[in-house]
Amino acid sequence: MKKILFLISSLTVLTMIVCLKVPFGQHINSTSQATIQESPKAKDKLITSQKVTKPQTDNHPIDWNAPSDGDYPDIQKEDDIWIDVSTLDQKVYIKKERDTIYTMNASSGIGTTEDNDTPIGTYYVEPERGEWFYSPTYEEGAEYWISWKNHGEYLFHSVPMDAGREVIESEAKKLGHKASHGCIRLSIPDAKWLYDHIPTGTKVVIG
Repeated sequence: MKKILFLISSLTVLTMIVCLKVPFGQHINSTSQATIQESPKAKDKLITSQKVTKPQTDNHPIDWNAPSDGDYPDIQKEDDIWIDVSTLDQKVYIKKERDTIYTMNASSGIGTTEDNDTPIGTYYVEPERGEWFYSPTYEEGAEYWISWKNHGEYLFHSVPMDAGREVIESEAKKLGHKASHGCIRLSIPDAKWLYDHIPTGTKVVIG
C-alpha cells in the first residue's frame, strides 16, 4: 500500500513539473499570457495569444489638386473671419467667429529642430503675398503664398514644386503630416483660395 501511495505521489509531482515547465527565455506575466524575452531561441518556440498590429501605411495620399472640404464658403468683407491652425491635427480651420466654415488639410513644420518647426502663437496675415516663389537653398518653391510671420519667412503656400513649377510628388504626398521647414503647406486650390480671399490683418492662431 505504501509503495502504491509513493508511486501516486511521485507521478503527481512529475506531472506538476511537466505542466509548469516554460521554455528557456520565456516567462509568464501576471495575466497568464506568455511573453517573449530577448532570447532568439525563445522567439521561435512561443506563439503568444496577443495579436501583432502591423503599422499602417498611407496608400492613398491626399489629393493636392483638389479642395479639401468641397465647395469653398462665400465670405463677405464684414464677416469676422480668422484662421485656426492645428499642428496636432494637421488641419487649417477657417473660422467665422466661433464656427468652423471650412477645413483644409495641411502640413506644418517637421519639428526636428527649432529651424524647421512651426511657431506656436497668435499672428496676423501680413501684406506680403504672391503667386509664386522659389528657394534655391531648399530647391523648392510653391504657388499662392501669403505671409503670416516675419514678413515673408513663415507662409501659407501650396505643396512644394521644383524650379519648373512642377509638383514634387514625394513632398506633396506628405500633405496631412508634418513635413515643411516651418511654413503651412496646403493643396493647390486651398492655397489659391486663401490667396484670393483672406485679407491682410486676418488673425492666425497656431496651436
